[in-house]
Order: sequence, then C-alpha cells, then structure tokens
Amino acid sequence: MAALTLALALVFALLVIDSGRLYLEQRSLQRVVDMAALEAAGQSAVCTGSGPQAATVAQASAARNGFAPGAKHTLATTCGTLQTGAGSRRTYTVNPSKSEAIRVSASSAVATSIAAGVQALLSGGAVPATTTLHASAVASLPKPPQAMLRLKSTLLTIDTRKSDVLNALFKALGGNVNLDVLGWQGIADVNVDLLSFLDALAIKAGVQVGNYDELLGKQLHLTDLLDVAVDLARRGGAAAQVVTDLGKLVLGAGNNPLIKLGDILDIQNGAVQSGLDAQMQLLQLLKASVMLANKNTAATAEVPLNIPPLVKANLRLKVIEPEQFSAVGNPQHDTIKVHTAQVRALVSLELPLLNSITGLLNAVLDLAEPLTNVVSNLLSLNLVATLESVFCLLAIPCKVSDVRLLPGVVHLDIGLEVASASSQVTRYSCKPDKTLTASTRSSALNVSVGMFSDPQAFFSTGNTAISPLPLIDIGSKYCTRFLILPSTCGARTAFAGGGVGLKVNAPLLGSNSTGPATDLLFRNASAPPDIDLPPAYMATSASDIVQSLNNTINGIELQVYRPLNGNLLGNVLVVAGNLLDDVKALLQPVIRNLLGKLVDPLVNTLLKALGLDLVNVEVGANLTCDGNRAQLML
Repeated sequence: MAALTLALALVFALLVIDSGRLYLEQRSLQRVVDMAALEAAGQSAVCTGSGPQAATVAQASAARNGFAPGAKHTLATTCGTLQTGAGSRRTYTVNPSKSEAIRVSASSAVATSIAAGVQALLSGGAVPATTTLHASAVASLPKPPQAMLRLKSTLLTIDTRKSDVLNALFKALGGNVNLDVLGWQGIADVNVDLLSFLDALAIKAGVQVGNYDELLGKQLHLTDLLDVAVDLARRGGAAAQVVTDLGKLVLGAGNNPLIKLGDILDIQNGAVQSGLDAQMQLLQLLKASVMLANKNTAATAEVPLNIPPLVKANLRLKVIEPEQFSAVGNPQHDTIKVHTAQVRALVSLELPLLNSITGLLNAVLDLAEPLTNVVSNLLSLNLVATLESVFCLLAIPCKVSDVRLLPGVVHLDIGLEVASASSQVTRYSCKPDKTLTASTRSSALNVSVGMFSDPQAFFSTGNTAISPLPLIDIGSKYCTRFLILPSTCGARTAFAGGGVGLKVNAPLLGSNSTGPATDLLFRNASAPPDIDLPPAYMATSASDIVQSLNNTINGIELQVYRPLNGNLLGNVLVVAGNLLDDVKALLQPVIRNLLGKLVDPLVNTLLKALGLDLVNVEVGANLTCDGNRAQLML
C-alpha cells in the first residue's frame, strides 16, 4: 500500500509539474500577444495606408519580450472593428481598411506533455515531440471622449392644460387618447435607459443590435417606439396603471405614421456604446416622437381652451420641426447640437363686448369728430358730425357720421410662431479638469394679433397672412330734423367711412439668432459628469417675457382704412398730422391691458405645455473622458 501510494503521489506530482509548465508557457505566450496588441493600438497603427504598420509594431514588441518568429513560433496581426451585440458580447471583424481594433495571434511549439504522450501510447499512435499553443489578443484604440447635451424638459409636472395639449397631439394622428393629469404625470415620472431602448428597438425593427447608424436612419412606425416604451416601463417596474396608460397610447396611435428616430435623437456616427448609457425621461421621448409624426403627416392638433371669464378660445397647433431631446457624440470632431421644437400655434378667441371696457367707449366718442373730418376729407364722403345745417333743420335728409366701437362678440386671432432654442458644444477639455462650453441661443418668438380669414394660410405662410381687427367703425346714416324737434334717422351704413384697425405683428422675445450666443461654461461645481450619471444643468435667460410683451403692445399698429364692400376694411390711408398719435395715446393703455391679460398667459401656458421654455433655457451636459491608453477588449 505504501509503495502504491508513493507511486500515485509521484504520478500526480509529475502531472502537476508538467501542467504547470504548459500553463506558464501559455501565460508567457498570452503576455506576448497582449503587449503586442496594446502597443500597436496605442500607436494608432494601421494595416493599410500611411502610419505605423501594425505588423511591424507587433513584431518589435514580441521581440522585446523574447518571442522571435521562426520555425517554432508564428505571429500574425490583423486590423478590424469591434461590434457589441446582445448580452454585451463583443465580436471582432477583420477589416484591413479600418484600425479601430487590432488583433495579434501567436503560436508556439513546446515539448509534448506527459499526459498527451500517454494518451498517444494508449491510442496506438506515435508520440508527438511537440505541442502547439495558441494565444490571441484584441486591443482597441483609446476610447474617444463622449459628450451629451440635452435641453431640460418642462414636462416634469403636468397640469390640466398640458394634458389637454398632449391628448390633442395624439388625436391629431387619428387616435382617441384622453389621459387625465394623473395619467400623464405617471408617464412623466418614468425614466428609461437610452441604450436599452435602442437595443430593444433594434430587435423589433430587425436591425442588428449595436448597429445604431442603421437604426437611426430606418423608417419606423410610431407604434414600434410606443411598444418598446411599454415593454421597458414594464421591465423597469413601473406601476401597473402607468403601463396601462402607455398601452392606451399604442392603441390610440391612429394611422401609425412612419418616423425616423435620427430626426429627434442626434447620435453621431461611430458613437461608442458607453456614450449611450444614459437615462432619459420617457415622456420627453414620446412627445418628441409624436411631434415628429405630426410634422410628417401635416396634422393640426386642435385644443379647446377656456380662460374664464374673459374668453372662449380654440388652439390649433402645427409642428414645423420637432425637437431633439438628446445629442451624443465625440466633441473632438462631431457637431453635438440639440434644439427645441419649432411650432406654429393659432389661438382663436371669442371676446366679450369691447365697449364694456371702462374708458374705451369714451375715448372713441371723443375721437368721433376729428376722426370723421379727416376721413371725410380724404375720401370726399361729405360726412358731417352734426345736424346744424340749415337744410337739415328743414327736414331735408342729411348724411351724418356715426362712429362706433364694434358692438357684439368680436373674433380675435393670436398667431404664435415659436422658433427654436438651441445649444451646441464649442469647446471641451479633459485635463486637468473636465470642462465643457455650450453655445446657446434663443430664437425669436413672434406674435401676431388680428384676424386670419384662412387658418391654413397661417400654417403655410406664417404671420404674413394676418388682417387687421376692425376696432372703430366709421359709419354713416341719413337723418332729418325740423327745427327743434328730435331728429329721425334711417338705417346705418357700417364702415361707410372706413375705420380704425388693430394689428400686432412683432417679436415677443428679442432674437439673438444673428447676434452673439451665450456661452455656458460647465466647470468646477457644475463640471459635466460622466454620461451614465444625471447631467449638470445651467440656464441662460432670454428677454423677460412680460416686459417684452409690454414693449410689443406699445408698438401696436393703429391705422385708418378705406371702406371695402361697405362692411370691411380696405387699403391703409396715410393720415397726416398727429391724429393717430392721439388715437394711440387714448387706446393703447386699454388695448395693452386687455391683450396683456390674454396673450401673456397663453404664451406661457402653451410653451410649457409643449415642454418648451424659451425664456429660461436650461442646458444639461455630460462628458466622459477615458484614458489615453489602449485597452484590451478580447
């Protein structure tokens, strides 16, 4: 037993020593290819073209580590690309024209192991003198820096008007979505991982996972994005009611238009996977997708707005260009830019009696005589302001002027052209500290007040299609009077002498689209964190919206117009003197007060309901800086 035990111990010891020898040989060979691949990738070596040749660099590295290619040792070097697929598995593909990754493979012939010799003897074959070991390594170039920009969404808190606008955006596509405030708020509270979303969408769209360039350029149905969003929300542990509400959006997608994800998500070519590992607000993604679908289908969303006790309003909304909710790329050479949506909104208001406004009626009556005289002279209408003529006192009918503030319910249109706010990375640094500069602009927000005879003209040509709102009607009527008896008048002819019209067509927010942009510098306490972390935000303020509104209304256009067809305003008359200045002085305070109460809340409500805030543009920035050394990938 002792002899057998000792023999077995010697056999096992021999196997351990022999296996250890082979293990060390394999380790040594692996270190050779690891160092060779790292040196070739670190020197940005290439397989074709100018620059350090990968094969030469790898052979020199192997020689320094005691590995000389020859009869018993071989060394091969190839260039190619790396692709990350399902389960985060990397795949190397040979491509001599690309040097994103370099693979070095080596083989070495060593003395045959005892176990291999015993196996050969037992199988009746010849015992080989050597055993060939193989090793390979794939190294990639240093990862480029990755930057991400986003504009902070104002859809974090949902109120009634925001939910109405969001419902209308889906209904414009032929759906029947009617989520309440709590339903939209539940969706707004859900965040999803951008990388997971892209990978899941790639599977649904039949695109190879990781091929983001193809995915961003592929035409996808809106329901594809919504289905993936529902699935991610479910897997992320979202409340059952939120998943149910998301399902209603899918069912209410209506005609299911085709959209291209790259129009709302700006990912530069060749973006690495780590640059997409970021959280995003699910509602912002859905809103941007639906706005893009509205643009592609030429749909117009209609939303009833009630602003008691002043008006009843109806909002028509047309998306000109959807927003980009995120931009990712390499700041060394990519254009990383993100912008808000560009929309046109037409608000049609039904106003109460204007002549009930204190002071306005008196102002019009005070202007009756001088205004009538000027218009009468210009148009040769022979209008008079009194019945003191001798002929009129003898019961002969005389034409007299009758100036009135428009009675009854008045229709007023407010056209809003919301241009985009944008931000773009202009400078960055990774050493000694991370910094990033985002050049930010707020383009003009134009407002027009008047009447649009054809709403579609506004959506196609903008505010140039506006007509003046008739404010003062210079009418006439025939009256008779005998001496001191009361006068009797016939039917009144409206706008016989034309009238005074109101029109506003001016920028509400001053535009700096052609002037210098505001540079937001992210550094120190506001230094941009890595992409997988929440972004750092900085804000830039445009012109104060209330003050800008006051300035716009101060520049209100009040003009005298010729009569047209007896009841409309025609061409503008050039009135000499200071008459219209006097009119403006009397009417502007009242009109400014009225429009200020209407336009200002409409603008603020509309912008925030769409997730836009041109007054206070908040830019979020992330920046990931990797080391400048090559890395082993396989």
